[in-house]
Amino acid sequence: MLEKSNHKHNKTLGDPHALINGQAVHRCGRMRFGLRPFSAVGSAVIAVYNLMLLLNRPAVLADIARELYIRARSPLGLLGARPLRVFRYFSAHYIPVNLDRDFSSFCEKFGEGYCGIIICKTGGVFSIPHAAAIENDGGRIYIYNRFPTAAKRYEFSSAEFAANKKNFIVGYYINAAEYN
Repeated sequence: MLEKSNHKHNKTLGDPHALINGQAVHRCGRMRFGLRPFSAVGSAVIAVYNLMLLLNRPAVLADIARELYIRARSPLGLLGARPLRVFRYFSAHYIPVNLDRDFSSFCEKFGEGYCGIIICKTGGVFSIPHAAAIENDGGRIYIYNRFPTAAKRYEFSSAEFAANKKNFIVGYYINAAEYN
């Protein structure tokens, strides 16, 4: 029921039609996921949206939010989407995304032409995990929406520098060149 009223509200804010950085400063931050705004808990929704753009399969942000709320939400969306359940979105859309829970293994597999999502802890047990889209373009690693307040993409020389190994929860990855 909550997903229907949120979907209606989110659609009134429009679709960004571009990669999103800085969920807390971007206009999509006013969208809702469960009982909270995207600015606080929308990083997984934004990461899926950004990944879909990187895969040249644009999707409507409000539709992704509704579907992730149904498939992957924490209770009432208070902590955003559950990191290991984000996979359900890709399964439902027949997108052959791989999942890796080991940071070193994820980094080894994340080769040139790959894109995906990394989800990391941000604090204690009840903190909200943060998700960001990641891409390997010509050996350069780009991260979108790395921090809620950073309105730019970040660039790294390798995936090992993109996240803190001890905070890593899960990484999703796909070879974009093979998929497209």
